[in-house]
Amino acid sequence: MTHKKETQKVVRINDRAYIINAFKGREGWSYLPRLTKFVFPFAGYFFNEDKGDDDIAEQLMTLLSGENSKEVTNIVFDMIEHIQVDGSSIDFDFEFAQSYDTLILLFIEVIKLNYLESFQRLVTNLPKG
Repeated sequence: MTHKKETQKVVRINDRAYIINAFKGREGWSYLPRLTKFVFPFAGYFFNEDKGDDDIAEQLMTLLSGENSKEVTNIVFDMIEHIQVDGSSIDFDFEFAQSYDTLILLFIEVIKLNYLESFQRLVTNLPKG
């Protein structure tokens, strides 16, 4: 069974269109150790349909203020640095000044595009018992 993967996503936040491209295999895999250690403890929120982006963002804020905040901050920046807006790479200082919610929402969208479907399939196919 072949199924077409979504390789790009356009996310509109505050009248700006952000283009998120899916990671290539090695790049996406390279983030997994840090994601698993620092970020995925809250990723259960992605699989809970009763939780919205606001709930996920609140949980991420908790992560950002925890003992691993520096590592979480680094992976957030690393994972969104390739997002494009207005045909160019993001200028962090300009784009996110007084708009940190946009940064967090974009990070969530990067995770959803690159990992959500795979993890849903893994959870569905795990051996029971």
